[in-house]
This record gives sequence, C-alpha cells and structure tokens, in this order.
Amino acid sequence: MLRLLRRIARRCETHDRPSYPRIRDLETSLGLEPSAPPASLVDALSDPRIIDCSHAWCRSRQR
Repeated sequence: MLRLLRRIARRCETHDRPSYPRIRDLETSLGLEPSAPPASLVDALSDPRIIDCSHAWCRSRQR
C-alpha cells in the first residue's frame, strides 16, 4: 500500500531522502560549517544523484 501511495504521489524512496553529500553541499553554499559525517561509510558517501532508480518521473524531475 505504501509503495502505491508513493507512486501516486511520485515520491521516490531513493531520491527523496536526505543524503550527507547533498546536506554538506547545501551547508557549504549557505556559508555554514559542514556537519560531521555519519558513522556509516556507505551513508557518508552515497549520493542519490548518481543512482538510477528506474522511475521515469524521477529522471524527468531531476533535470
């Protein structure tokens, strides 16, 4: 049911969640000191902008 609601709302579980690289870029652009990276190496380095989730609405929304 949750997957159906996400599809109807065109929300993507891959691209609509916060990621450390995006937060760090935002903090830097605002002139803030970047926050400490998460303890997990995967969370610290994962960037949703380079992940293909295969949803057509995501590809068109990101451009």
